[in-house]
Amino acid sequence: MFMKRLFYLGLIAMFASCIKPDPVAPVGEIKVRFVNSVLSSTPQDIFIRGVKVPNSVAVPYGQYSPYYSTSSGDISLAFANAGVSEGVGNAGFGGSIDIGSNISMYYFKKQKVQNTEGALAAAVVFDDLTPVAGKAKVRFIHLNTFLINFINIKKGDGAILSEGIAFTNSSAYFQVDPGTKFSLNATGLVEPLVVDPNVQAGKNYTIWIDGPSDSVLVSHTILHN
Repeated sequence: MFMKRLFYLGLIAMFASCIKPDPVAPVGEIKVRFVNSVLSSTPQDIFIRGVKVPNSVAVPYGQYSPYYSTSSGDISLAFANAGVSEGVGNAGFGGSIDIGSNISMYYFKKQKVQNTEGALAAAVVFDDLTPVAGKAKVRFIHLNTFLINFINIKKGDGAILSEGIAFTNSSAYFQVDPGTKFSLNATGLVEPLVVDPNVQAGKNYTIWIDGPSDSVLVSHTILHN
């Protein structure tokens, strides 16, 4: 019995020595910005990995922060009412982000469910900072909590860019000429919203869309590079 037990333990040691640990994922820089799209909200302090971003200013509704550099890998991001102590957030994100990513985290309100006010939430979107010579790159995000219908996007000349952007969804990036205007429409709107963001060649933009009701759209333009 004694000899058998030693032999068994020896096999465990040999087997353990053959197991190779998982390789450590490389760590590098990512860039993060924060966007407050909650209508009438308190300005939001911003947190990365549970710590308020140093020297940051609370982000009011309709505004966005600069990009902040941090490390890749597992990360937590959060919004909290300005002045509230760390760890008491309204909404956030947790997950793993790859090296070299440029991301924006949007603070928004979900749509009502059976007449219950929509909850506060946050979502991360990956940003494209690569320019295209002679063209502007523009995408659109639907964040109108009151509007359950899809938003449709046309260029000022009537050419259709995107049909059917659902709430919290993003379009692809479109390459357009400098100075292009856009027309935004959806079922139930009083009239289409004409947007002139003065887009420039070699620049990348996100236009996120909200509004005070399901019959009015308001646009907000973010420059990424």
